[in-house]
This record gives sequence, C-alpha cells and structure tokens, in this order.
Amino acid sequence: MKKREKFLNRIKFLLKLFVLFISASFGFTIFLFVVLLFNLPYIRRAVFGKLPFKTEKKPWSRVVTFEYMKNLWVDIFYPRGEPRGVVLFAHGGGWISGYRRQPNNLSWYRFLVSRGFIVAAIEYSRGYKAKIDQLIEELSRALIFLDENSDKLNLPKSRISLMGLSAGGHLALLTAAKMHKFVKNVVAYYAPCDLKDILESPSLFAKIALLATLKRFPSGSSETLAKYSPVNVVHEFMPPVLLVHGKKDSVVPYDSSVKLYRKLKQLNCRVVLLTHHEANHGFEFVLKDGKTKEILQRTVEFLTEGG
Repeated sequence: MKKREKFLNRIKFLLKLFVLFISASFGFTIFLFVVLLFNLPYIRRAVFGKLPFKTEKKPWSRVVTFEYMKNLWVDIFYPRGEPRGVVLFAHGGGWISGYRRQPNNLSWYRFLVSRGFIVAAIEYSRGYKAKIDQLIEELSRALIFLDENSDKLNLPKSRISLMGLSAGGHLALLTAAKMHKFVKNVVAYYAPCDLKDILESPSLFAKIALLATLKRFPSGSSETLAKYSPVNVVHEFMPPVLLVHGKKDSVVPYDSSVKLYRKLKQLNCRVVLLTHHEANHGFEFVLKDGKTKEILQRTVEFLTEGG
C-alpha cells in the first residue's frame, strides 16, 4: 500500500511539473525538457531524496495555507510543542522550476518541524516568466505578510529565519540584505553567491536557468551578473549567515560560498561556512554519512541560537 501511495505521489508531482512547463512558451518548454532529460539522475535524487534522519510522516500539529500575494501561496507547518522560531523556506530549482511541496522539500519541513520550528514554505514565480527583482520582492512580501499577520497566524513575536536551497538560497541572501531588520538569520545551502560562477559550471541546466532568469546572454551581462550576486550586495548590517556547500558540487561551484564567506568576514558580519569535502549538489538528500548528519544538526543549532 505504501509503495502504491509513493508511486501515485510521484505521478502527481510529475504532472504538476508538466503543467508548469506547458505554461511557458512551447519552444522554451521543449528546450527545457531536453535539458532536464540529460539531468535525470541528478533530478531524481534531488526531487525524491530524503534527509538521513527518520521522522514521522506528519510531525506537525496542523498545516494552513494562505495567499500571501496574488496567486502565490505559503504553507505554514506548526510543531506540536512550543515553537523554537519561524523559518521561511525557499525551495530550489534553478529559479525556473521546483515546487514547495516536492518530496525533498517536505523532507526538510518534517526535519525542521520535528525539531520545534514553524516552517513557512512559499511558492514564488518562475524565472522564465518573471524578472529576478520580482522574485526578491515576493520573498520580501512573504516576510512582511508573516510579520503583519503574526497574531492571526499564531507566530512567535520574533524575527524570522530565512532558509533556501540552491536558487532559493540565492534569493534568501538577497532578500536578507534588503530586509535585514525583519530577519533573524539566514541559511543558504549550496547557493550561487557569485553568479559568474554558474557560467563556469559544467551544468548545462544551471547555465540555461540563469540566463532565462536574467533575460540575457553572457556577452554584455557582467553588470547584471554582479548586480544580482549576493557577494556584491551584502553589507555590514547583515543578519548572521550560515553557508553550507559540498566541495564536489558540479552545479554551483564550491568557491561561490567561499567568496561570500570571505566578504562577510571582511564586513565583520557573523558568518559560518560548513563544508562537506565529498559532497555534490543536493547532498543532504543522498548521503547518509556522519558528516551530513552533523551539518544538519549544526543547521538546527544555528537557527535556534540566531547565529
């Protein structure tokens, strides 16, 4: 029965992806489909992987869904006990794909909720249809929505943690720079902190996703790449930042996080860089080793302590 349910959930998810793709222009959809086809092993691991900790299937007491902007939704997962804090979670997917209720993202929500956090998982626009400024504005509006409706939503009276994976981590960092007064701390897993690094990545999907989101091609785009690179946007008033990256990342080069770590150190900001020397992109959904578990536990500690 469980196998059948898991199979049906995967079919539902793939159908949702298909609907998202056909909502774009037909030509771009076909092109993107071909790119995804050549990345199937990685995508399968990333989308259907799980964190290496056993948790209940539904460790939350309840889940509520709100429209924080027109046609954009946030799912709020509440723990059973007293909450440690609120984590606003931005999924990955190269800005142009991904879904807030993907199996891998749900694995993160289960993990965080079981550790006592309220998780607010947001949907944001696709980069092939919206400009990157709009994506940052959407995360900012989600922050404001949670803050202004904290009583209605039964949220603690404290600042909110921002967390994102890959492209979601990139958006979380840019949003934290813009909305630092609202943000307790930021966690960015394998995020592109200098967008120039993506153009040097061996991942065709990463290159296409970046160029589709920025709406331009490499020639003459250096100013745009710099403008939307967290390494050039962070400032001395940044909230504490946790960067997590695998040294063998074949999608977002490890050096991207190193650059931001050094920049934040120069600004005298609180920053931690956790490195997994044997890990690729999305490693926490694949590896079950002690180092991965240690990184996940330190993530919980960072979110709890505020950095």
